[in-house]
Amino acid sequence: AALRAPRSKRAARAVRSRAAEVDTLENATIDLILPTDEARVSFQFDKIVVNDQEGPVIFVTGVALGSAAEAAGVVPGQRLVALSDPVNDGDLWFLDGTERLAFVLDAIRSTRQYSCTLIFESEVSITKEMVDRARPPPKEEKEQGAQKQQTPRATPEQLGFERPPPVERREREDLYSDKWAGDEYVGDGFWNELTVGIAIFVAVPGIITLVATLGRGTLWDKPMF
Repeated sequence: AALRAPRSKRAARAVRSRAAEVDTLENATIDLILPTDEARVSFQFDKIVVNDQEGPVIFVTGVALGSAAEAAGVVPGQRLVALSDPVNDGDLWFLDGTERLAFVLDAIRSTRQYSCTLIFESEVSITKEMVDRARPPPKEEKEQGAQKQQTPRATPEQLGFERPPPVERREREDLYSDKWAGDEYVGDGFWNELTVGIAIFVAVPGIITLVATLGRGTLWDKPMF
């Protein structure tokens, strides 16, 4: 049976346990009891499907430098076997691979217990080669994408098609006509927004002058008697 270190809020103790009948490291585990605040920042985890027979597993991808977990021998590649049940204080939640990684992380982050127990396999059973087989690394994905982008594409001219001229896109077609482009009057030929403005500027004073001239003696400047 596995030996369990006594609970402590200030210190973490690691105990290696193994089955009584098999004296090998394959059955050994590392049992940690950490303050919850320390457990939240000491580990990084990931989940992959190793093979069809074994199914998905959650394993360590990073351990904080100088942490109690690192001193206890926890290293990347070890599987997470069990952790404190976030609901039932004192119980352990043994993982079987069906758990979502997000739920396991939340169990560590959201627990209100003062200490957190985590049990790892002492053997490093998840290697980089296994992860690469299950999930292509980002570098290979980028190289595959770059190769696809480098594949030349035939242009319409090479295929014998003429490229149509670019068409100006307008948001409100109902605001456009032969004489109006949006809120701008373009007119026909000579008449446009500028020429119409000049004509108004010249015509208004001329009309006022003409009316004043023709109306003298009739509309204004009439003798009083």
